[in-house]
Amino acid sequence: MKTNQQYRIMAVLLLMIIVLLALCLVAGLVLGIVMLVKPSSPDVPEESTPNTQTSDTSTSVDPIDTLLAETADAGQAYIDSMIFFGESTTAHLRARGVLKDGTSTHQVWSDSSGTKSLSSRITSEPIVYPPTGENLMIDEACRRERPAYIVLSFGLNGITGFIKDKNSFVNNYARLITAIQKASPDTKIILQTVYPVCGSGNYSVDVATLNGYIMTLNEWITEVAAGHENVRVADTASVLRDADGRLKAEFDNGDGIHLTEGAYREILYYLRTHSWQ
Repeated sequence: MKTNQQYRIMAVLLLMIIVLLALCLVAGLVLGIVMLVKPSSPDVPEESTPNTQTSDTSTSVDPIDTLLAETADAGQAYIDSMIFFGESTTAHLRARGVLKDGTSTHQVWSDSSGTKSLSSRITSEPIVYPPTGENLMIDEACRRERPAYIVLSFGLNGITGFIKDKNSFVNNYARLITAIQKASPDTKIILQTVYPVCGSGNYSVDVATLNGYIMTLNEWITEVAAGHENVRVADTASVLRDADGRLKAEFDNGDGIHLTEGAYREILYYLRTHSWQ
C-alpha cells in the first residue's frame, strides 16, 4: 500500500505536469496570434530587387534640379574630359570620328560587340578598356581611369520590357551608378535622355508608340538622377527631335535609330552649352 508521503509526491508531480501543460498551451496561443498579425515578406524577382549599395549615395533632389541648364560654351576641353558609355548610339561616337583622336579615341567604352544593354548584369559583364584592350568590369575601368565625367546613355535596348517594369529600369541604372561612384567617387555622372527614332526602322510597335515609350523612360531618368548625389541629366535628345517627336530626317543614318556625324556634333555642342562644372 502507498503511504501518505508517496501520495503527496504523486500529487506534486501531477500538479507540475498540469502547470507545464498550461504554460505550453499559453505559449502556443501567443505564437499563433503573433504569426497572424505579422505581415509576410513576398519574394522579389532578382531583376526588381533594389541594389542594396544604392543607399550610400541616395538623396532627395527635386528631379527638375537634376536637368543641366543652358550655360556658356564650356569648350572642347570639357568634352575631352568625358568618357562615354552606353548602347550602339554611344559606340558610334568613335566610328563618326567626332571626339579627340577621331576613330582612335579612348573616350568611348563598350564591349566587344560595340553595344551594351542596361540589364541586371551591367556591372558583371566586361567592357573593352581602350587604353590597354583588356576586358574589365565597368567599376575596374573607372577605378583605373578616374574620369572627370562619365556620360551614360541607356534605354532603347530592351525598351519594350522596361516599359512594363519600371523597377527593372530604375534598379539596373542605380546598380550601374553605384558601381561607378564606389570605384571613382569624384567622377561626375551625366545621364543622357534616350534619343528618338523615326519611321525607317523595323520595330515591334509603331513609331509613335515607341517614341512615347522613350519619353516615359526620359521622365524616369530624371527620377534616377534625383535619387543619387553627383548625378545630372543632359537632355541631348531634345536637339534630335522634330515637331512630331521623331528623329529628324537629317540625323537618321538610314535605319531610323543610328545617327549621322551631324547629329553627334549637335549632341556634343549641347553638352558644351549645358555644362556641369
